[in-house]
Amino acid sequence: MIPKVVPPLTGLTVLVTRPAAQCAMLCAEIEGQGGSAIAFPAVEIEPVAVQATVAAADYDLVVFVSVNAVEHGAQQVIKSARTRIAAIGRATAAALAAAELAADIVPEAGFNSEALLAHPELQLTSGARVLIVRGEGGRELLRDTFAEHGMVVETREVYRRVRPNVDAAKVAEVEARWSDEGIDVVTATSIETLQNLQALLTEHGRQLLSGTALLVPSRRIVAAAVSAGLRGEAIVAAGADDASMIGALAQWRMRARAG
Repeated sequence: MIPKVVPPLTGLTVLVTRPAAQCAMLCAEIEGQGGSAIAFPAVEIEPVAVQATVAAADYDLVVFVSVNAVEHGAQQVIKSARTRIAAIGRATAAALAAAELAADIVPEAGFNSEALLAHPELQLTSGARVLIVRGEGGRELLRDTFAEHGMVVETREVYRRVRPNVDAAKVAEVEARWSDEGIDVVTATSIETLQNLQALLTEHGRQLLSGTALLVPSRRIVAAAVSAGLRGEAIVAAGADDASMIGALAQWRMRARAG
């Protein structure tokens, strides 16, 4: 008799906190792998005022730091054959390809500033002109490192993260589900998302969150969670893209079953 194949996330309930526009796809992936997904967007992405387009030919390097930077900034950059385009990670590179701005430099592993700076083809040449396309309040590591090497750096902030307005009834519904049936894992793909989630929940909800496992794409978010007093297990994915998040969740689930 052929044994029945059990989907890897069977019996797992995940609270998905991605922005609404990105939430449905991850929820569908979780449910396709046998899990249950609860959509609870804890961050919204707003475009900033549209700026005039820039010619990539005016720069030696244009860096896109996220999928959102591509979504809200790619149309503002007129591509050029002479300018190298860098993506912070694979998901950003895929978004650039869809926007017909193929990335020349993509980290093979990781999706943060450190991974991009470690890329062997990223030449930090004094006098080179660089444009960083990002959101408001982004990290300054790229800008500072480029400047330290004598590069001329400009930034273009094309979006901002904001806390969504969530109806109190929705919060109560999620917290009741959490208390009665349990939530095994909460996703948090940015520090802002985690902070917003804590602000949106009631005190009871924050107590529930404090002991729940977190699925995150970086150790920076783990450190922020620890600083905020959260003590749930950290599941660290290789990236913020859906495939990396699902893969990390499946491996964690497999280890939990084996134990």
